[in-house]
Amino acid sequence: MSIAVYVIDTSYLVELFGCMRENDIKIPNVVKERFKVTNRAGGRFFVPLPCLFELGDHIADVRHDKKREKIASQLLATVESCLAKNQPWTITPTGPPEDILSELLKHFAPLASRERIGLVDTFTMCEALRLKGDLKSYKAKVHIWTNEQALKRKEPDSEPNPLFW
Repeated sequence: MSIAVYVIDTSYLVELFGCMRENDIKIPNVVKERFKVTNRAGGRFFVPLPCLFELGDHIADVRHDKKREKIASQLLATVESCLAKNQPWTITPTGPPEDILSELLKHFAPLASRERIGLVDTFTMCEALRLKGDLKSYKAKVHIWTNEQALKRKEPDSEPNPLFW
């Protein structure tokens, strides 16, 4: 039996937390429902730490003070839950920077120059590949939930019905 693993990119987090900018107002509800359905089906979620930093930047850009305060509080509560019990997702990486950065930058240079894939997206891709290897014995299907098509093409296992907006 295989498990389904989802590495969550910033584009999904922005919608999940309702930091809408120009996006269709229906997308946050679609993303939230996708999380619920996948969670009920036993999917496991992983969020790369750099994606949380980017989400924080998007939260800081929310124009309405009360909404920004509410979303920031929601992020704090979510991260505390993740750190205490890995719910609703696991935050990665799990290692010292000296073990992570060298390999990451080897991937980043060609991706940035040839495919215009940034450092956070490279990190997200590397986490998906790492999880694929680490969970090999579980026959894990590893997907990246992102609205970035270049990053989506880098996921270890093609997702049958990807969501783009």
